[in-house]
Amino acid sequence: ENVYYNNTIKNNRTKNVLEEKSMKKRVISCLVTGCLALSMMATSVWAGDAETADTKEAKEFDMTNVPEGGYTVALCNFSLGNTWRVQMEKTFEQQAEMYKEMGLIKEYYTTNSDGDTSQQVSDMQDLVTKGVDIICLTAASPTALIPAVDDAMDAGVTVISFDAGVDTDNVTASLTVDNYDFGAKDAEWLGEQLDGKGKIVILAGQAGSKNAELRVQGAQEILEEKYPDIETISLNYCDYDYATAKTAIESLLSAHDDIDGILSLGGAMSRACIDALEAADRELVPITGEANNGFLKMWKERQADGFTSCCPISPSTSGADALDLGLTAITGGDFEKVNVYDIAPVTDETLDDFVRVDLDDNYWAPTILNEDTLQEMYGSGAAE
Repeated sequence: ENVYYNNTIKNNRTKNVLEEKSMKKRVISCLVTGCLALSMMATSVWAGDAETADTKEAKEFDMTNVPEGGYTVALCNFSLGNTWRVQMEKTFEQQAEMYKEMGLIKEYYTTNSDGDTSQQVSDMQDLVTKGVDIICLTAASPTALIPAVDDAMDAGVTVISFDAGVDTDNVTASLTVDNYDFGAKDAEWLGEQLDGKGKIVILAGQAGSKNAELRVQGAQEILEEKYPDIETISLNYCDYDYATAKTAIESLLSAHDDIDGILSLGGAMSRACIDALEAADRELVPITGEANNGFLKMWKERQADGFTSCCPISPSTSGADALDLGLTAITGGDFEKVNVYDIAPVTDETLDDFVRVDLDDNYWAPTILNEDTLQEMYGSGAAE
């Protein structure tokens, strides 16, 4: 097992712990398992007790060749259209601010193309013109951004493709979730809950999106191979959106009185399913989800009554992790080119480590955001 880099996560379970550990960083152990896996160790690192977690100091980069004042870096984001993406950007900014204080970063930019691929291509070109040293790119299109990535690489920019990746090897490094495995783990869990038989519906993200389609593919192939007696009544693309999913599930409940499980592949769609089932006075069925606090709180409230779920994590820390990877590469540190987060779902046993009943529905677990930022974004006074 080849360790690629180690940082220390801030534990956000209580304010006192945060204050005590204010100069610490997260720990992410990156292990080679075929390709490198950035392992999200749910209980001992991401959300475990601070006294049992590794508390090494923040990674020290080789400053020998760092330019005077530090590097100029950027997050090239394709959307702030959901709360996960907003939190992802905020973690990037927090990480960049920390490195500014260390003298490693001189300046940073964030761009948002609002889902417009042409605009993101233009954003990439502008960042290259500004002379940035590192671009952390989450791409609106896996193919349309390739020429812009090629141009940036030709200009000597360190390019880290993360989250929604680009279909090219011509990047410095990539960092993604195994979305196929995301869907597969959901299907495996649901199949076990239903003892291999019954009728289900699948709720997916954006039709045609690489990440969303991989989740669907992973789920469907597990169902076909291992659970042939589970019938999929309907596959609905709901853009990870609460309102869209609620409309879809309400329609399905009206048409079917024998839905045994719901394979929700992330976002706020799972919350919509619970609300729709309860509004229709229907018994809750097993529902998969994602580590969105709104759903985690609903799960927690109903856990004593037997409701259960499985929530794979697509870490909103990926923007900050991409920045760490870029800085490791540009300062001559050891890194792997292909990096994939290991999927570690939230389960009944680990739910308490992730849910934050004091924060609103828009928060995503786990996080490295400091407590003041969390309360500002998601606390009781966030909407004021």
